Amino acid sequence: MMQLIKNTANKYNRVIRYLISGSIAAGVDLALLYFFTDRLGIWYLASAGLAFAISFFVSFFLQKFWTFKDNGRRKMYRQMAFYLTVALFNLTLNTVLMYTLVDGLKIWYMLAQIISSGLIAIESYLVYKIFIFHGRPEAAETGPKILIATGIYPPDFRGPATMLEALPDALRRENFQVWVITYSDVRASAEERGVVYRILRRSPAVRRHLKYFLTMFRLSLWADLIYCTDTYSVGYFSYLIKKLTGKKYLVRFAGDSAWETASRLGVTTDYLTDFQKKTYNSATEKMKARRTKIMVNADKVIAVSKFLAKAASLIGVKGERLKVIYNSIDFIKENYDENKIKQIHDQFGAEAKIIISAGQLNPWKGFDGIIRGLKEIEKNLDNKAHFLILGDGQEMENLKKLASELGVEPRVHFLGKIEHEQIMDYFKAADLFILNSHYEGQSHTLLEVTKAGVPIIASNIEANQEVVEDGRNGILVNYNSAEEISRAAVKILNDKSLAQNFVNQGKEKLKIFNWDNTVKLTVETIREI
Repeated sequence: MMQLIKNTANKYNRVIRYLISGSIAAGVDLALLYFFTDRLGIWYLASAGLAFAISFFVSFFLQKFWTFKDNGRRKMYRQMAFYLTVALFNLTLNTVLMYTLVDGLKIWYMLAQIISSGLIAIESYLVYKIFIFHGRPEAAETGPKILIATGIYPPDFRGPATMLEALPDALRRENFQVWVITYSDVRASAEERGVVYRILRRSPAVRRHLKYFLTMFRLSLWADLIYCTDTYSVGYFSYLIKKLTGKKYLVRFAGDSAWETASRLGVTTDYLTDFQKKTYNSATEKMKARRTKIMVNADKVIAVSKFLAKAASLIGVKGERLKVIYNSIDFIKENYDENKIKQIHDQFGAEAKIIISAGQLNPWKGFDGIIRGLKEIEKNLDNKAHFLILGDGQEMENLKKLASELGVEPRVHFLGKIEHEQIMDYFKAADLFILNSHYEGQSHTLLEVTKAGVPIIASNIEANQEVVEDGRNGILVNYNSAEEISRAAVKILNDKSLAQNFVNQGKEKLKIFNWDNTVKLTVETIREI
């Protein structure tokens, strides 16, 4: 029982501090009223005013420094003015509520006061938390203040999450003040508190999104600019905050949320650019309209590839608001675990040819096309090929069934979600990487694989063409063509000289995807806003 009480107290410690602070302030008010009137003989109205003034300051300082842990002093006088405004508003609100409850609803006046006080306490708590006491660190007077709003952030394992971990520090070196808000599976560490705000994904959806929006809203009051990383809820919140406050925001356009959702639900199999021109069911059209609002109202849109810049133009983003800034991975240290790489090789034998593909198991990722081509690859490689799939998703069971039906099940290995610190070891262990996707905004994985020194086969779509030049640093094939995939795979795996040439040329290609250039262009874009 004691442990339950302790856990409850820890969970609601701020609310408990709020109630204690309010009770202390009320106690001070009553005690001073009695002391000034009965002991010092001061007229009761003057005593009431003096007691209210002193208890006001007691309440303000307790709520600011103890309840909400807002230790900043630069804006304290403005906060005090807001706090007084709320107090006077609450005085009026109490009068209105009392009249409504007593004269309108015929509730006993003492019960009416309890109800009114409870409602005002809840309203005051929310106003204090959201608008007055932000509990955030003091920012420097100089340097733009940036709030990065994202759906993924380390320890999430996807490539963009890793890039977003490096971006805040890079911007800080350019004299920016940077804070991050993200959905997360873990709570903020002690080092992150006050800098990274994590909204737990395991919370119910309505509560999770509401908490993200309210936290983002109060942080936006501090920021000069919101840098949002997608057109799902994060982007829509940026749009709403701009409508409410006029706050500027920038969208990093790395993929079309409307297209991705429609594809995942089986509404469309159309290519991304064709999707922009066609009409679908009402739910899909609503998603498209919301995504368009987010994009066209952004002060700038950073497209991570020329292909996505074209898609953004089709959505309606004007050219002067568009900027192409490629992803980069050269800030990632090459810290491979040689023991892990050896374990991967030992698992399949010294002569095995390891083929890897990675990503979410969505319909457009084309894992099925690789599985269909595996039988021909096996035949030409004396059954030495093993296909490793890194990732999970909705297509897992369908892919397992396909591998079984084609008789290649022993050669297809579903490894599920791999932690990011290990995924580069798998890439390094591979003899070949295949990306057979119908759509990519700009594949971060292709850059990581190139950095690991692995030859590549990729689907011949526009974004992939910006990374892989056919015959120079890899081979491009038609999407989901099992025949072309198997032919290209056999060609690379049987020709070590060709494979090494692709690797060497890939290293040269990576110079385009330069982190310093990514940061430089990002800083320029922010300063333009």
